[in-house]
Amino acid sequence: MAQVPSASKNKAESVANDVAARIESKASTAGEASSDDVQADLEALRRDLASLTQTVASFGSGKIRQAGETSQQYMDTARETFANAEQDLEAYVRARPMQSLAMAAGIGYVLALLSRR
Repeated sequence: MAQVPSASKNKAESVANDVAARIESKASTAGEASSDDVQADLEALRRDLASLTQTVASFGSGKIRQAGETSQQYMDTARETFANAEQDLEAYVRARPMQSLAMAAGIGYVLALLSRR
């Protein structure tokens, strides 16, 4: 099972912390900033957010891939279990055909009674 590296999580946290620090520093010096500074800061913020979005998306796709692999393992296990149960049932019917026939007739009778109600 593939594990999503924690480096992606750390990178996302780092980028988010960078963005927060820049916003705080610009908020404290908002009166001193020129329009060019604000434009440059907005562009840097856009790049940082794009990077953060990409990192979060890759982290999410890794988790989706991991969930898919886990569900596939569960499906394989379930198929194997049902195949084994089928083989066991077939062996039981071959070993005791009359008893199996009587049980099937009894189950059919009970289901017929239940369906009439």
